[in-house]
Amino acid sequence: MWCMQFRASGLDRSEGPMTELSGERFILFTKTEWNEPPRLRHQLARLLAASGRQVIMAQRPRRFGIETVGTPVEPGVSLFRHRELIHHRIRVSSPVRALDAMWTVPSIHAALRPLSPTPHDVILNFNYEYFFLRDAFPKNPIITVINDDFVSRALPGCRGSLLRAQRETCRSSDAVLTPSVVIADQLRAFSDPHLFLPWASHGQAIQPEGSCRRILLYWGFVDWRVDLDFVHNLAITLQHRMPSLEIWMVGPKNKSLLKHPLFADMKNVRNKESATLDQLPMAEVIGGLIPFKSGVEGCDAIVLPNKALQLLACGLPLLITGMPHFAKESFVFRLDHGSAESMIRQAQAQFDSLQSSIREFVKEHTPEARLRQFLSIVEEARANRSRALARD
Repeated sequence: MWCMQFRASGLDRSEGPMTELSGERFILFTKTEWNEPPRLRHQLARLLAASGRQVIMAQRPRRFGIETVGTPVEPGVSLFRHRELIHHRIRVSSPVRALDAMWTVPSIHAALRPLSPTPHDVILNFNYEYFFLRDAFPKNPIITVINDDFVSRALPGCRGSLLRAQRETCRSSDAVLTPSVVIADQLRAFSDPHLFLPWASHGQAIQPEGSCRRILLYWGFVDWRVDLDFVHNLAITLQHRMPSLEIWMVGPKNKSLLKHPLFADMKNVRNKESATLDQLPMAEVIGGLIPFKSGVEGCDAIVLPNKALQLLACGLPLLITGMPHFAKESFVFRLDHGSAESMIRQAQAQFDSLQSSIREFVKEHTPEARLRQFLSIVEEARANRSRALARD
């Protein structure tokens, strides 16, 4: 069963204080800005910092300008920025990748030199094509997180090159993590990946019983994964069949998507900018809406999106489309299998009775459980690096 798959990966239902180890430092490589809406890399950086560790996170590299280093943004988290020569999506051959590495590795060294990196630092990489990190850090343990199905989103004619870059990156790493069982199956051809799922950043909120629930809430990026046609058709159906209900689309949106008729002429659709969940009328929400596209590789690989745990931690059932490997739980309602209206009515009617099963699920995905799993992987990566150095 799906639940048994991730429980076997080292997750622990028990809760307890986070283990502190003063002086342990993680250098995190990503192409994400710190002030972007939180993703797994932000979540993991904060988790490590909260446990007494130090995180130095690279933001999106630039092609020009000077390296920046050591800007503190939160307790335990500092930022730096290095340079790259060629955008990662057009590094379509080994010579081009090698040329970019010749430019990028010295820039990384220059940016980190004031921080005096040591072989004890753990390199945490969120990039599929950073094979050159082994040249930059020959003695350090490297942990690579393949968070998305990058191969399926390659530009035309670039899929083979991208796959080779990902293979080189994983093979040069001492541990590989992914939040998707589908991606894990792909990575097993050249690595031994760990399933590493998101977690709830807070405990489940107590939901008032008997509230008038009238909102289907989409919360997060509105991007290429979201099936806007499905949501538009759902809104039309609800206008006639359940006219008191509204769909709220809350989060950053690609400007081109705002031209979709969903945002143009639907009176029962609210288009809102980013907001935290505690800023929304949660007592009126029926459930978290995650309407991802079906039959699209990048969507089909998703097992448990980060937003799902945050919505569940608020006591909300989930109403989903796509994602065939998503958890099969009593509080997950598929809107693309049969009548969406029927599923919504069922979620509405069962809301109070679902709270206990949601609570148990959230307990399995606490920060403490995920930190214990991650630290065990760190020790494995250290041991793998020591063995590799001994062989050399």
